[in-house]
Amino acid sequence: MTKNIEHSKLYQSEGVRLLYNNSLPGILITFIASTTLAFTFINQNNFNAKTAWWLVMTVVLAVRVFDTRMWLKCDAECKSKKSWVIRFSCGCLLTAVLWSLYAVLFYQQFSIEELSTTNVILAAMAGGATSILSANLLLASLYNIIILMPMSIVLMMQPEQYKFNLGGLGVCFTIIMIISSARSANYIKEAILLRYRNKKLVSRMEETIRIRTQEVYEISDKDSLTRLYNRTAFLAAVDRVEQDFKQHHLTGFSIFFIDLDGFKNINDTLGHNIGDSVLVNISDRLKSCNAEDTLMCRWGGDEFILLVKESQHLAISTLAHQITTSLSAPMNLGDHTVTLNATIGIAICPEHETSITRLIQLADIAMYSQKGKYPERVAFYNLYLERNLRRKIMLNEALKFALERQEFRLVYQPIVDAAGKIVSFEALMRWRYEGQEISPVEFIPLMEQSGRIVDVGSWVLEEACKTLSRMREVHAEICMCVNISLIQFYDKGFVNNVNRVIDEYAIPGHLLHLEVTESIFQSDQMQINQKVSQLQQCGVKFSVDDFGTGYSSLSIIQNMNIDYIKIDRSFIQHIEQKGLSIVQAVMNMSQSLNFIVIAEGVETEKQRQILENCGIPYMQGYYFSRPMEHQDALVYLRDHFNIIRSVVNGL
Repeated sequence: MTKNIEHSKLYQSEGVRLLYNNSLPGILITFIASTTLAFTFINQNNFNAKTAWWLVMTVVLAVRVFDTRMWLKCDAECKSKKSWVIRFSCGCLLTAVLWSLYAVLFYQQFSIEELSTTNVILAAMAGGATSILSANLLLASLYNIIILMPMSIVLMMQPEQYKFNLGGLGVCFTIIMIISSARSANYIKEAILLRYRNKKLVSRMEETIRIRTQEVYEISDKDSLTRLYNRTAFLAAVDRVEQDFKQHHLTGFSIFFIDLDGFKNINDTLGHNIGDSVLVNISDRLKSCNAEDTLMCRWGGDEFILLVKESQHLAISTLAHQITTSLSAPMNLGDHTVTLNATIGIAICPEHETSITRLIQLADIAMYSQKGKYPERVAFYNLYLERNLRRKIMLNEALKFALERQEFRLVYQPIVDAAGKIVSFEALMRWRYEGQEISPVEFIPLMEQSGRIVDVGSWVLEEACKTLSRMREVHAEICMCVNISLIQFYDKGFVNNVNRVIDEYAIPGHLLHLEVTESIFQSDQMQINQKVSQLQQCGVKFSVDDFGTGYSSLSIIQNMNIDYIKIDRSFIQHIEQKGLSIVQAVMNMSQSLNFIVIAEGVETEKQRQILENCGIPYMQGYYFSRPMEHQDALVYLRDHFNIIRSVVNGL
């Protein structure tokens, strides 16, 4: 089927070429014949009509000449477009119609000489078309029918026997011309196909020679998996570029240090064969994004380095974003669909440094500083990034023993219903290091990158459930929301650990709500769904945090049977503008997908009123309460329900 489509495109492109290459001689002959016929038998009675016919014919032929010149000036790709066949056919068939009109319109005025001359010219035109238009059987057949059949029919309608016979001869001649056109078309197709095969054979031989010549070179200088430069060959190649710069043959260049986010998880969960396929796919995408003179290297593992011969920020930034967009597109690898992101650090010569070794180091610093900062995936080196990297390294070291030093603690923020009654608390982690409060935005990504989030997350779950058991002494149906990292889902003991904790503190499963972010929808759904299902069977509820800021699939929300959706605070803050339509849309979806909506980040009474009018059942934010320390949360909960009981008793 594919071969037939390929041959069809070949016949079309070659057919167009043959038609236009043969068109100018045919147009010239048509002009000479039409001029001879029109003015040889002209008289006072038909002067105006024949002159008008000749002028129309001349205009049509001039347009066809212009069209042919346009085709000749086109590039090869443009010449093969189907529109050229249509344009040529229209011009050709219009010429045939004009010939036919001459025969039909002026027949009554024909002398025997003009009749004979007209028949000879029409037959000659038809015979010539059989050859010239043989590249397109349909066009050749229509041309013959249009130019011959009307005159033949007119002759057959005459009372004279010889005219009737002449008309019949014209019909037979038309059929013969069509048959000849079919044979010529088949011959042309065979010739085109033979030429194509010969061309492919020569091309294949040349390609084989080229491949053999390159093999020795590639074995020593190319990475065996991705076919990009290996580290040694890359450093040798960039050394030559550095020399060109020093000799002023090059105004500048830039180093791109590219690291794949989440590649280790793919190797660990799907296996190294899938990981290798991902690296090959990534290298192919890098090649498609870059110019031929860009030097590309697999630096090691999931790291790639590019040397781009460009030093202007705008051009570099545009290329970098094209690369991140390309690399983040889903990859279909057999039974698996994998989605990765890439972080790119950039250092520019001569702006940042002129030494290749130092530029690679600076680009690495820029990449590392940007890692995990979605949605921006590209960073240019600057001194602030280097200081920030040093801070990350310092915090990473401090996090190694932060749990043992008991530097972590949990604070609790209430979630209320539309009437203001507390229904649950969200446990939020805090870290105090050397007298400073470190933001969770800063230290949680570091723990996820290092894998410490598994142990710390287990501690958070246990502390939250311990607090929940005390809160249930005040109100038995109070719930606790605990944030869970995607990395925890990949831990083999995650489900058992959750079950152990709720059993240890005698907590009914439905009172524990595990919050995940939208990144869960970009993960291995089979493994995630299995663990979610196991916990839901124990009554544990699941909610999606920060909904609307990342990637969400409604079908996955439905398949995972998500219980709660928390609308991100960014939409609540702008609820009086565009945020309201988002809130209303989520509420509409909640009815069909059977999940409950929570609005987080409520800070004003007006926001609360709007959300209440939208039918939002649960809310959370500074308007109701800031996050509280463990003991303060217990007191706050006790006072809250004491007030409710007092009101109820008073009624």
